[in-house]
Amino acid sequence: MVVRLFVYGALLFLGMSVFLIIKEPYTLRIVDLNGNQIPEIELIHAQNYQIKDNGIDSIVNSTRVMRFKDFDELQTVRAEHRTDKGLRGVLTTDKALVRDKVIHCMSNSHYARSDGVALDGEDIFYDLNTEVLRSEKPFIFSQERSRTHGLSFVYQMKEGTIAANSIHSVIQQVERKGK
Repeated sequence: MVVRLFVYGALLFLGMSVFLIIKEPYTLRIVDLNGNQIPEIELIHAQNYQIKDNGIDSIVNSTRVMRFKDFDELQTVRAEHRTDKGLRGVLTTDKALVRDKVIHCMSNSHYARSDGVALDGEDIFYDLNTEVLRSEKPFIFSQERSRTHGLSFVYQMKEGTIAANSIHSVIQQVERKGK
């Protein structure tokens, strides 16, 4: 009786092993019933720190991060960084996509630096490799006492130069005392 039970158990184990070898591997569903993509990983209230030799270089906070196969989606983003010159910059946006080292700030985007430079716009792309900020949508760029409205721009972060199309700029002079 014991031998017969052992033989049946061994045959059952052998049968299950063959079944598992032949069966296709388990895969995650990538779309739900409505056709929307399902994230591979989802994080709530995430923080990402970039640390370099001289300390923390940047902190990115997001209320929700969803990682898909080809891209990441972030919601309600606040990214703080320190420039090479020691300035502090803060980028906020409602929604961002990260794909191939390019951050696409989709809506309600605002960037401000501690020296008074600020940028507001929609559909802003930031290339992490070239450190170029660009947009083909209307924007507002302000610096100290000047304010520039335009239809599109390319901002070279390293050089601090901006090239813009169809701009309207208001520049106020600093009033001198004693005149």
